[in-house]
Amino acid sequence: MKIAVMTAFHTDDGASVHSEALVRAWIGMGHKVLVFSFVKDDFVSERFTGKDERHVIRCFGVRNNNYIDPRPILTAHFDIFVVENLRILPVGELAKLFPEIRNRSRTVHIVHESNLPEGIWFYQFLWDKVVYFDKRQVFLEGIYPNAEFIPFPCFPVRKGIKEESRQRLDLPLNKKIIFMFCQRGYMPYLRDLPEELKDSAVLLFLTPFNYELLEKESTPPWMIVREEKALSKERFDEYLFAADAAIFHKSQSRYHRVVSSVIFQVIGAGCPIFVPKQSEFFQPLQDEVVYYSDAEELNERLIELFENEEKRKKVSDAAEVFARMNSAEKIANIYIDLFTRILKEGGNG
Repeated sequence: MKIAVMTAFHTDDGASVHSEALVRAWIGMGHKVLVFSFVKDDFVSERFTGKDERHVIRCFGVRNNNYIDPRPILTAHFDIFVVENLRILPVGELAKLFPEIRNRSRTVHIVHESNLPEGIWFYQFLWDKVVYFDKRQVFLEGIYPNAEFIPFPCFPVRKGIKEESRQRLDLPLNKKIIFMFCQRGYMPYLRDLPEELKDSAVLLFLTPFNYELLEKESTPPWMIVREEKALSKERFDEYLFAADAAIFHKSQSRYHRVVSSVIFQVIGAGCPIFVPKQSEFFQPLQDEVVYYSDAEELNERLIELFENEEKRKKVSDAAEVFARMNSAEKIANIYIDLFTRILKEGGNG
């Protein structure tokens, strides 16, 4: 099957995480895939997470620029045209091309919205199928009765060697490492360690450059602050392999938000994950992560994990099962079944 995908790609956002997992899986299954994505001049270079492969063509601007070079799209051959996260695309110019795209392929919109947008831009396209990945997006069925739920794909289960990752990252070899991820909207929630951990553990903050973190001016001996641009997949994995626990703190939003893409990227890396209980960003997950309600409970859960090997193994095993059950290969196959069906049946979803 020939599949074209219009999306953010190799950047630090949810559409990129989602599409990268599927594209790799489809190519691995033998399908021919083209990715149409943003020209690099429209993004700050620190936001890119990887180098483009031959199947990636950068031919349009972000929505505010409303620019598309139509030639790569109109001269390509594809059976299925997939759009991820319409909101960030140059919608006006895409609408002009869309009738021709529909003449030559079936069209699928993977929706990243957390509620129905007010603007007409969202509703002007006649899709053959609309897909959502968070069950709370069921509101789409009020507009698109045949919209379908397909889960968010996980990155593969993978293992690293802790000591080797720590050596490459120049991190302590003889301490527990608590990895506090502070990029992509995640916050530096835990700012202190209990006395029981200060001799045996370090709290590692990973932030963007020029991030305002008071502790970086005078870090205590049990704290490390690292500033980096958006992590490549490989660099992200190094930190996860090096760590004994990882904290992903994104708090309650005023409005409903869809699931966090980062969790689906990291859950198969073998590092126990801690997330806030009150947040809406982690709702599909249960025993696969460790929940906390405040800093005191977070510290208690960290101590429990470090002292209780059975607890650690239970969380890690549940996370691995989740990653395998929702693997990119399995989810990609569900999409291929959907594509095959709409190619045979036609119709609008």
